[in-house]
Amino acid sequence: MLTSRDIQLESHAGGSRWLLAAAAPAVEVGAVDVAWLGQAGFSVQTAGRVILIDPYLSDSLATKYRGREFNHERLMPPPIAVDEIGGAYVCRFDFVLCTHRHSDHMDPETLAAVSRQQPGCRFVVPAAELDHALSLGLPAERVLPIDAGDTLSLGDGVVVKAIPAAHESIEQDKAGRHRFLGYVLTVGGLKLYHSGDTVVYPGLAATLAAEAIDCALLPVNGRDVYRASRGVPGNMTAGEAIDLCNAASIPLLVPHHFGMFAFNTASQADLELLRHCSVPRVFIPDLDISLRLSSASSPTGAHP
Repeated sequence: MLTSRDIQLESHAGGSRWLLAAAAPAVEVGAVDVAWLGQAGFSVQTAGRVILIDPYLSDSLATKYRGREFNHERLMPPPIAVDEIGGAYVCRFDFVLCTHRHSDHMDPETLAAVSRQQPGCRFVVPAAELDHALSLGLPAERVLPIDAGDTLSLGDGVVVKAIPAAHESIEQDKAGRHRFLGYVLTVGGLKLYHSGDTVVYPGLAATLAAEAIDCALLPVNGRDVYRASRGVPGNMTAGEAIDLCNAASIPLLVPHHFGMFAFNTASQADLELLRHCSVPRVFIPDLDISLRLSSASSPTGAHP
């Protein structure tokens, strides 16, 4: 067992495919299980809720961009195929959270499959992209729009708060609603921050410090002029992610947005920097490994 500040951390063999199985053991009260889905996707599970964030489980982008410079061929398989989402193997999904409309975060094929095969699941999307979400076929009564500064209760003690994200820049629609969001989840006595796609913008560290984040899920694919010139906005680098965590006193960093597409992944130098980082503690995700977090004050995380 690893200890970071007052958080208990355990890594377990069996990633999201194992955690999302209907036959998987229930999550202990007070604990949170986090598993990578690839790219910026994660499953977050408590004793009473199963939440997916930015799931990209199809190959829709490879179809869309086939034959073009950036062909979007997957470098890793999805842990769960879209045609398994409603099968007997997979557990119930309660919520899907999408940080913005880009298809590796709000994937039309994945969302359609969840909507069709998981009739109880609801979808949290940026209010600025509500029309886009509905155009994908999501039932309006199951879509919960949110904007920066808004808070939603997902039940069972889980609360999500939206904050702005800057996918190289902060963008708002004509009504002033943010097109890119990050989410702070209060769950199991802990606070998790999923940044969505973002760079470090002025005020972000102070916002996160005020939230007392326990674990940050941050992109590390970086950015450059070449990708930007071809319409591919970037994110923070590994060094910037580390610095943000230290500036905001976040003890645990889980990097993401790497290893999926050859043209838009983290450099080997950045991955090495993460592997050798001691502060904050870094957990580099793997499709076959899950992470269990609990507060040291909770029953499951109590010190002996």
